[in-house]
Amino acid sequence: MKAVEIFRIKKTFGPNSSEAIRKEAEDLINKKHYKGYRLITTSFAIEAGKIYAFITMKRPNTY
Repeated sequence: MKAVEIFRIKKTFGPNSSEAIRKEAEDLINKKHYKGYRLITTSFAIEAGKIYAFITMKRPNTY
């Protein structure tokens, strides 16, 4: 079993899309945190009209 899991969220870039993806990333982080995951990194990128959020979390009960 892998100790680290990477989640990706993708949205089309437009008005208020940065706020929408930030909120979606925050909700995912909170949901996973309550299941025992620990946050390692979060990063955002814009490429080809899309905005991405990459969230790296450590799975529960792994070393």
